[in-house]
Amino acid sequence: MKIKTITMYSTSLRNSQRMVHFIEDSYTNKLELKKNYHSNSTPLTLPSFSTYAKKTYLNPLEQKNEILLDTKGKSGVYCWVNLLNGKCYIGSGVILNTRLIDYFQDWYKLNRGNLPIVRAILKYGMGNFALLILDFTEIEDTLNREQYWLDELKPEYNILTQAKNSKGYKHSPESIEKMRQKALGRKHSEEVRKAMSENRKGENSPLFGKTLSEETKAKMSETALNRTKLHRPGTFVEVLDLQTNHTVIYNSQRDAVKALGTHLSTLSRREKSGITKPFRDRYVITIKR
Repeated sequence: MKIKTITMYSTSLRNSQRMVHFIEDSYTNKLELKKNYHSNSTPLTLPSFSTYAKKTYLNPLEQKNEILLDTKGKSGVYCWVNLLNGKCYIGSGVILNTRLIDYFQDWYKLNRGNLPIVRAILKYGMGNFALLILDFTEIEDTLNREQYWLDELKPEYNILTQAKNSKGYKHSPESIEKMRQKALGRKHSEEVRKAMSENRKGENSPLFGKTLSEETKAKMSETALNRTKLHRPGTFVEVLDLQTNHTVIYNSQRDAVKALGTHLSTLSRREKSGITKPFRDRYVITIKR
């Protein structure tokens, strides 16, 4: 009886171990499927209007090069379709391949996370989206065709219901100045800057595969050396000379340290520490941002 009991226990233990391995393997497989392909719980179905598409890409990640090649030098209207919930987004581009490549760039998705379509791609993964080219168009007809599809499909991921772009539109001088000031003060996060840098390396670099002549290199070097560097707007340094009672306002900290014969770290340390004692017992320095 004891031998039989031990044998039964050993068999039960082996069966339990097999069941654990089976569950672990199944869970791992499901994770891989969810990560790389489509959800197993939802059938891969396209909406009925997809039959009118000029091109259909069921796996945009793997078909990226094919997509960019098919749309190179063309204008048209495209549609992202979420295969899990049927929601879609309509967009257009007069240079279609340069418009579509944004969706494959990490920096674009990080920097445009406020857009519903970008949020959806980040949430569900591009593997759960299909890309349709609804129309190839002449440049002048692109917006009209985009408007047709917006009216026809009423896509859930679109914020605007009117197709439009800024081509040919002229901003007022006041608007231009406001946009310039806003752009000068804009800061990308470290994560976005890193993604932008990575997406400009290798084959994505505009100079990839090109050989520059010595003349071209010399011109690029000369342009870089003569480039005007503007100070960051809103940062000025006021320096009062206690001996002469004369005040000078510098447009940047760099100009101020150059005149004072010191270093940027000195001004930074004084500002952070709240030091008010005159620099070298002579200069009262005030940084205005």
